[in-house]
Amino acid sequence: MFKILAVLGALAWIPQLFLLIRNHLIKPVVKIICENKIDIGYTTYGPIVNTSIALIAEKQKALIEKIEAELTHENNDTQKFTWKWFEETLHVVDLPNSGGSMPTRKNQTAIAINILKDELIEKKIGFQQNSFQSDQKIKDQLCTEDAINNAKADKPATDLRAAKSYNDLKDTYQNGFNWKVGDYSITYKVYENSVKTPFIHKMKFKITALDLNNLKPNIDSCLTEIDRFYIDNELETPSWNWSNIQLEEN
Repeated sequence: MFKILAVLGALAWIPQLFLLIRNHLIKPVVKIICENKIDIGYTTYGPIVNTSIALIAEKQKALIEKIEAELTHENNDTQKFTWKWFEETLHVVDLPNSGGSMPTRKNQTAIAINILKDELIEKKIGFQQNSFQSDQKIKDQLCTEDAINNAKADKPATDLRAAKSYNDLKDTYQNGFNWKVGDYSITYKVYENSVKTPFIHKMKFKITALDLNNLKPNIDSCLTEIDRFYIDNELETPSWNWSNIQLEEN
């Protein structure tokens, strides 16, 4: 009798074990739905791409560890962007006096996104270039050291303009502007924790001469920001131009 009960007890665990094994073997499938427009810019953070993306997890819940955007110009020049932040709309507050409404948004550093099975999430994501920012960080640290040394030596802040570190930092911003007129393809790569290869979605867009001319003044704004930070903090905070561009399926 005892053996029969033991066998029945073991058999009772089979469905649970089957579910555990199935859940372990089944990998999520992440669908990517892109907004039909993209904001491109250039600031002291370097080249920037901002756009909204919706993600759906099918078959299994998904843990998104990273999202990249790889841009390729028609001349085959390729730039890689990595997510830095994302924003979502929590709710919309009605404004009775004006008859309008105001969305309440949450912005946070991009680390990971957890998506439940069959859940759809939508985020506005900011993409920036790690390669630019790594170089900029080194130049900025050297410039900061020279500025501190000048202050200790009781030298005027304007003396920093003759320093190699200051001019190297200026060159970083002047040379870091790499937007070009022409056709671009953009490949979004979504990396999920349990899947070896990223999920991919491709789009395309075009930068016109008008778009480029709108962005180029941001180079001077970067230089102004260097002066404002290191030499004259009474300078007006620069404004930044953006180009809003239509996206199409590739």
